[in-house]
Amino acid sequence: MRPGQSVFLVVLTGLCVSLSGCGQQPARTVEPGGPGLSREEVQLQDAAARWADDYCVAVGSLVQGLATMPSVDPSSPQRAVRTSSELLGSVINGLDRALDGLHRLPPSPVPGGDQVRAQAVTDFQGVRDRASAARQRLDSTEPGAIDEATLGQAHGPLDEVARLDLLNRFDAVPELATAVAHAPVCRQLTVQATAAPR
Repeated sequence: MRPGQSVFLVVLTGLCVSLSGCGQQPARTVEPGGPGLSREEVQLQDAAARWADDYCVAVGSLVQGLATMPSVDPSSPQRAVRTSSELLGSVINGLDRALDGLHRLPPSPVPGGDQVRAQAVTDFQGVRDRASAARQRLDSTEPGAIDEATLGQAHGPLDEVARLDLLNRFDAVPELATAVAHAPVCRQLTVQATAAPR
């Protein structure tokens, strides 16, 4: 595992535990709005918090592909290529789950939410496409043609996954930035990202 993955994987490992076994929907209660708000404002805040929580479950489902991510076996060039391909397969599966969850989200109850989701889909899909292309190149390499460049095929996509910001652009939408504080799964992502070693 490359050092650059550590922060992201610490966050994902912690989230996996909080989701009670990776893949199960967590039992969660979105907290109500604060005092001094009208009934309509409370309803909108609650709807935004529920949408944000479902969004965080979707992007956090990337854990499922990475929780059992294999290690690269450097014992021989052939085994290194095969296990690198398996590792990329785990990344691709996790990204597929996240993308499926994002596509299943209902329309955002607040302006700007659908744009946040659309950008996340674009980001995740881009990483997925590049990981898939790298995996195909690994799988098509003849044993006698394996060199250092071949063995480095997995590094780029893994570095990209490590840099993914699961709550990217939430701060640009005030209602979603507020909703994070009332959405349990989003709070898990935020707390673990803050606590993760740099």
